[in-house]
Amino acid sequence: MAVLAEAGMLNVTDWVWEWAVPSGLLIASGAVLLPGTIRFLQEHGLSETNYRGRLVPTAGGVLLWLLLLLWYLYQVWVVPSSWPKTDRWVLAVTMVCFAGLLDDLLGEREVKGLRNHWKIWIGQRRITTGIVKAGTTLVAGMLILLPEADIFRSGSKATLTSDSLTLWFLPFKLLLILLATNAVNLLDVRPGRALKGFFVSLLLLVWLASWRESGTDAGWNVWRLLVPLTIGAGMFAGADLRSKVMLGDAGANVLGFALGVGFAMLTPVSVQAAVLTALAALHAITWRRSLSVIIERHALLRWLDQAGRGRG
Repeated sequence: MAVLAEAGMLNVTDWVWEWAVPSGLLIASGAVLLPGTIRFLQEHGLSETNYRGRLVPTAGGVLLWLLLLLWYLYQVWVVPSSWPKTDRWVLAVTMVCFAGLLDDLLGEREVKGLRNHWKIWIGQRRITTGIVKAGTTLVAGMLILLPEADIFRSGSKATLTSDSLTLWFLPFKLLLILLATNAVNLLDVRPGRALKGFFVSLLLLVWLASWRESGTDAGWNVWRLLVPLTIGAGMFAGADLRSKVMLGDAGANVLGFALGVGFAMLTPVSVQAAVLTALAALHAITWRRSLSVIIERHALLRWLDQAGRGRG
């Protein structure tokens, strides 16, 4: 009994140092960094006209990346032996964040949606920042997925025939990650809409992930991405809803990427297929119609969309 009690206490202690303490530090850091981030964006002219014609600081989603970086530094310095290597995971999110920031800074405001970026690429042979974001997202997805595929590990005895499903699943999962990344970006046209979509999707992911054993290092790494990003999104929500600051592509893409990785690595293939179908349908609808117009025409969607939104 004494041994079991000691082991139980050890588990509690590990949980406190690995999850509770850094979460508390992140909340405190976010409370300090959020006002400073908004001021920085304002002072450097990183603003965009919102749907009401008001100039609002944008690219505020860099705060999410900053909090993820603090979380990563904590685990490297304080509990390195308890955490598996997460360098490439943080690198992947950093790539996605800065590709989104590039679009926030240099993107052509008149070019909206995958359709128009695709038309410019095909018709004019010109690479837009939207194409750069898509390419970066695919590379970041491969950075996470490839080491998890046995067929690409050195010394693997896998054959092309026996692992044909692995070869097929990689583009399948990459497409899921790409569409999830852009889906949150599609929502980020009204205050709080992208964050509401993120939180609802996160709850769905937590529920669906319980169907499958996810106690692997890769599975835990997903939660090590999602926990700090969720804390950051929660702290950002009030300012976003009151139109004090926009997530921008730097934030929306990071949240969508993390969700895409979560669904790709934590849920059964049948769930991934259903999610991919839903994402493809969303993109097909928004390819020709405005999502805001659709929401305005349905009372329940309109109420959910406006809930918590300030008058500013």
